Amino acid sequence: MASFNGSNIFGRAVTMVSPPIPVERQENTFPGVNGVESLTMGTRGGVTEVSGLLVGASSADLKTAEDAFRTTYNNGQPYTLVDTFGTSWTDVLLESYNPAPRVRRDPTYGYCRAYSARFRHLI
Repeated sequence: MASFNGSNIFGRAVTMVSPPIPVERQENTFPGVNGVESLTMGTRGGVTEVSGLLVGASSADLKTAEDAFRTTYNNGQPYTLVDTFGTSWTDVLLESYNPAPRVRRDPTYGYCRAYSARFRHLI
């Protein structure tokens, strides 16, 4: 199950895309020498894009679910992100949270709002 800092803040119908973390390279050439020197400079972090549906039995419950994004984790601190495949990523921070403009009322789940979020991998 997906989690951030050990908490399932993602709601229902969660999708996560974590492309491979890019590695920075420095390439050098020298006069009179054939070939290229390629130095690995380490990773430069990456991004995980998340979308899902936050739900609550009441509008207050939905607000509580959204507050995990808006206040609890929108603090610039890195945490561990576990994606939908069970991969743990350390040192990840919430970069943005974008709720849909409309709250919908569902007879089964109550109040629902779609969202997208972006998480920045620091290493």
